[in-house]
Amino acid sequence: MRQPVQRRSIDKRRDLLAAAARVFAEKGFYRTTVEDITTLAGVGRGAFYHYFNNGKSDAATAVVTEGFTMDAAVPQIPRIQSVVDASIALATLTPVVPVVKAAARLATEQDHPAFYGHLIRLYIPQVTELIQQAKELGELQPGVDPALTAEAWVMLYSGTDQHARLDYRRLPEKIAAANAVIVRGIVTPETALQLDMSVARGDWLVRQSRWAEEYLQGLEAAASANGGPAQPSSTAIDV
Repeated sequence: MRQPVQRRSIDKRRDLLAAAARVFAEKGFYRTTVEDITTLAGVGRGAFYHYFNNGKSDAATAVVTEGFTMDAAVPQIPRIQSVVDASIALATLTPVVPVVKAAARLATEQDHPAFYGHLIRLYIPQVTELIQQAKELGELQPGVDPALTAEAWVMLYSGTDQHARLDYRRLPEKIAAANAVIVRGIVTPETALQLDMSVARGDWLVRQSRWAEEYLQGLEAAASANGGPAQPSSTAIDV
């Protein structure tokens, strides 16, 4: 039975976006060509431009928009756990899921303002709001400025992500350590005792998220490539 036209159209765009993500993750924006994407997707240039009118720029913007979300930042008590969760979940996804990995790379390519710094622009306002709520709930030490703290936290994440790209598998571990540095300086001792700062929490969060299927597929692909099971780290971080 043939699929409805609308369903086939959605599937084709999804396949193109997945192909674009894989190529962008490997080559970056400027070294990627439309032919790279269409060859991997198994479609012609006409189909590509049907979905992405402005060529690879539109495809890159779609990848960045899809790849950066704060799915895990649901309200938690302590509220500061929500910020920890958002960062460790993203760090867990990035080395494994191509569209998230590609979004991270594209968002640091300075010559393209459409998506350069997208993570920073997206996350800082949301993190600021969560830290403000944490302050109102009495979770923070006196004198902590939510806006300045959010900017520092997101910038630390971005810098850590770029530094980890030589060995992306260690990104969750590095982000967990960076989170601990920030948290030690802003939360009360009582709040610190309630937080789960572990790398394993990132794996658990992602397995409950909309990314679960792609994440598990990515782990299986890594296991196959490495000749053994790909197990996420369970490193514990003391606050």
